[in-house]
Amino acid sequence: MLTSGTLSDGTDFEYFKLENGLDQIPYHLILESRNESPFDYAKNTRLYIPNGMPLPDNNNSNYIATIADEIYNIIEAAHGHTAILFTSYKTLSLVYEKLKDRLKKYDTICMTRSNKNAITDFKKSKNGILFASGSMWEGVDCVGDCLSSVIIVRLPFPMRNALLEEKKEKSEDVGEFVDKYCTPNMLIKLRQGVGRLIRCETDTGVISILDPRTMTMSYSKKVMQALCKFPRIYSVREIEKFILSVKNKKYFEN
Repeated sequence: MLTSGTLSDGTDFEYFKLENGLDQIPYHLILESRNESPFDYAKNTRLYIPNGMPLPDNNNSNYIATIADEIYNIIEAAHGHTAILFTSYKTLSLVYEKLKDRLKKYDTICMTRSNKNAITDFKKSKNGILFASGSMWEGVDCVGDCLSSVIIVRLPFPMRNALLEEKKEKSEDVGEFVDKYCTPNMLIKLRQGVGRLIRCETDTGVISILDPRTMTMSYSKKVMQALCKFPRIYSVREIEKFILSVKNKKYFEN
């Protein structure tokens, strides 16, 4: 028996079975079951995907400045209580340097490869901002108002490695490689990252995704299917309006 909240990429279990050799087992010997989450996402969450964001380019200073400004606006709208998930420590560092002086009224914590206490410090903070990568994408519980806004800077496609290169060589073309391996891998990690927000029935908050490919690429339909339980909003002002509607007075105390 194998069970997890993210065995599926949001559509089926085919990628998981392929990666773990279960595709070799006769179909009639495998029993699959999916149970929907008991959480009330329609009432307690919102999804924000801003228009006009640039394509990810870690070497472009305009890209770094643009996402830094958008992150700041979201943090202000959510009144802190935010984790920003990066796929690269380089981008994390560049954005943190852009914003650290603008975020002095918040408990701002920057996760590095050597900072083992970042997540613990964030949980103890009152209105903390966590710049995070690595382990924060999965397996971390921040129950309650501590974490009420998750910002995903870039869709978490897998990094190039020898195993992926081997799979690419065996694929008929790049399109098949992306559809069969890269996209399902990204969707599972995206669902893991999004899953940091709501950890119990009373949690409330907002997911923000700053990658324009969420809405414009061939895999966009699958991304939106994986996120379909989150009602969409279309402006930073709507983020603040939602936060004001679901949080009590104590949430806004510094």
